[in-house]
Amino acid sequence: MVSLLVAGTNGLAYKHLVGRLTEYPIPELRLPKASGDLLLDIGCSWGRWSIAAARLGYLPIGIDPRFEPVLAAKRVALQLGLKALFVVADARALPFRAGTMDVAFSYSVLQHFSDTDVETTAAQMARVLKPGGRSLVQMANVWGVRCLYHQARRGFRNASGFEVRYRSIARLREMFTRRIGPSQLKVDCFFGLGIQGSDIRMMPAWLRIVFRASGFLRRVSGSFPQLLYVADSVYVESRKPRE
Repeated sequence: MVSLLVAGTNGLAYKHLVGRLTEYPIPELRLPKASGDLLLDIGCSWGRWSIAAARLGYLPIGIDPRFEPVLAAKRVALQLGLKALFVVADARALPFRAGTMDVAFSYSVLQHFSDTDVETTAAQMARVLKPGGRSLVQMANVWGVRCLYHQARRGFRNASGFEVRYRSIARLREMFTRRIGPSQLKVDCFFGLGIQGSDIRMMPAWLRIVFRASGFLRRVSGSFPQLLYVADSVYVESRKPRE
């Protein structure tokens, strides 16, 4: 299941691994270590980010609207000896009590949602977060170099169905600040969506160059924040105000 899903969950750079995986591509979660904090993983699919969270000391609760990936996620977590919970659920109607989660996380999911669905999901995230809780959501940047290429390929028309929606940095900050709380954006990766430096060993030689260049630019963006505006994939980090 994971080997078949890997390109859909991890991005086009992983197409060569479909049906050929020899290990699970578990990414690096850019959050501090924890001790049992509840982390909601929205759109968990086979559980890669939930597993990354469990390895950092979180108790992840992954949700996905499809039964088969949720079942796969449960099996992967059990195989790796990690404690994680998985639920079949819709991000727009989270089946959890208000104020229960320490962190709400989502990767390569909300970038496919319409504006209305993004705001509905963000409002749901705010509801289930504890006061002072944080959210971390990956989104696609309208001015990213690779993102511009993909927009040009489809003639810069409005997205439909499950196509990626590209939004400006200002628009993303406004959407999440209004629904969750004060928000800041930071670079995830360049030259594509879903590029994870932790997976570089799985890539052919030419893609390793791309992965290294993306990692280098992400590190440099700490000194040159203007690079955020040409990154392809960005994180929106928000804080729910304390009551």
